[in-house]
Amino acid sequence: MIDYEHNLGINNVEPEKIQGDVPVVTIQLKGEPYQRVVQGERGNEEIDCNITASSLVKDTDYRNQVQTRVAEVEHLLSPLFSEAGFYTIDSKIKHGQELTFSESFSLVTFVCSALNRPLNEAVSGRIQAIGPEETQILQATALLSAMSAKEAYVGLTPEEIAGMVAATIHLDTFVRVTSSEPIVAFGGMGGDKGYPLNGENSKLFSLSTLAAVALSVDSPTHKHHSYPNTSKVAGQSAIEAYGARSDFHSQQSLQEVLAKSNLVMTSCHDTRSLHTLSHRLRGETINHVIGPLSFTLSPETPVHAMIGVNEKIHPERITEALAILNESGFQRYETGVAYCGTDLTEMSPEQAEDTDENDIKLKEHTRLDEVAPPPYVTLAAFYRSGESQGTYILRPGDFYSEEELAAMNIESLEIPNQVEDILAANTDALTGRDYTKTHYLAMTVGLGLFVRHALELPDALNTETRTVNPNYLRAYTQRALGILTSGEAAQRLQQYVEITNQHAGSHNK
Repeated sequence: MIDYEHNLGINNVEPEKIQGDVPVVTIQLKGEPYQRVVQGERGNEEIDCNITASSLVKDTDYRNQVQTRVAEVEHLLSPLFSEAGFYTIDSKIKHGQELTFSESFSLVTFVCSALNRPLNEAVSGRIQAIGPEETQILQATALLSAMSAKEAYVGLTPEEIAGMVAATIHLDTFVRVTSSEPIVAFGGMGGDKGYPLNGENSKLFSLSTLAAVALSVDSPTHKHHSYPNTSKVAGQSAIEAYGARSDFHSQQSLQEVLAKSNLVMTSCHDTRSLHTLSHRLRGETINHVIGPLSFTLSPETPVHAMIGVNEKIHPERITEALAILNESGFQRYETGVAYCGTDLTEMSPEQAEDTDENDIKLKEHTRLDEVAPPPYVTLAAFYRSGESQGTYILRPGDFYSEEELAAMNIESLEIPNQVEDILAANTDALTGRDYTKTHYLAMTVGLGLFVRHALELPDALNTETRTVNPNYLRAYTQRALGILTSGEAAQRLQQYVEITNQHAGSHNK
């Protein structure tokens, strides 16, 4: 076993040993936040994402399941099994060629087989020209980095995105929650630029995490998240700052949390291996595209997707990828939206199109993987009826009246990029304590309600003007405000904290 251990220098916890088990994941992340001690219902409890992952693998019989899963997708693995393996894919990328769905699927399978021991056991004997473990780790890193460079300089195709996501959820995910009811699912690419504040870029608060809490008052909701990698606060650290737990050791624990709270948030560090590499590198790889779409939800669960994208990818490519994933049966999508916030106060439908001509300007003016705060516009691509519906422009007036917008103090949204400031803003927004922050949060919640309840209506979108029906969006934003200002969202958060503490931990195997 390669020693990839790194100590971040903060309260390093010696991992518990599971009798007779070889670690499931090759790269063992060490130190906080991956290993830490919390005050649980049974006193001090050690949390170790490596051990949680091993528990989930045992609980779901993943070691045996992955053999079957590989057999189900063998036709997609011919670049690995019948061609030159790593060298087939690497050569196409280096020659500037687009990858097919199968090649993208094979790329992530190769990467994950270097990180995920059960998957490695299932496929390594059939991968052509495979090298020793050390070589495969380096080759995996090279492939992820090459795709990241392709994303930045050339762009990813919907087929490439869908292929990488399909391999992640089908082969590398240890547990997938099931729901017979439609579920709203949040994912975000991160990497926000923020907005200028006194010469520096300020960050906003944890919008998608808080929006997921609020939306769960209305509909079953899921969010897949992680600890911070290149930012100060990420979704997992934000929800755990309130005392919630993410270390679920069994499928039943996850199902119980969803059933009792209408909300379940899962950690990429516990449920798959792919993200260990980018967190070990302490930098971005292509994982920031794969992660937001790789929900830990079963293929048959009806999903209404909320995907935040940053400047590196046009929202419409995400909704086109959703259509491919839905058609191929890897994830059932009912409706969805991919969106990003800009620093533009107006935009024409032509400027919003996914073209090479627009690409440079859109990259320059995209600031967030969130809904933009007033007075700025949001770029949103919608998906329904199995197809991408193209890109639309969301303006502040689509959410609120002029009077409501005038009452908002936009300067209060300029939050210094410090942990304490972001967490304090989270509480102010969720509890209704700060008028502007709460109204801004309600815009994301309102969009989620619109996607869940109105998007499939024939008059929800105006395809000529590339705008949404403001009557629907305003109505659902008012519903969102009611959830926040009534205290229902804050109560749901407290409920989620209590329920996750009941069902998390190694004693709930």
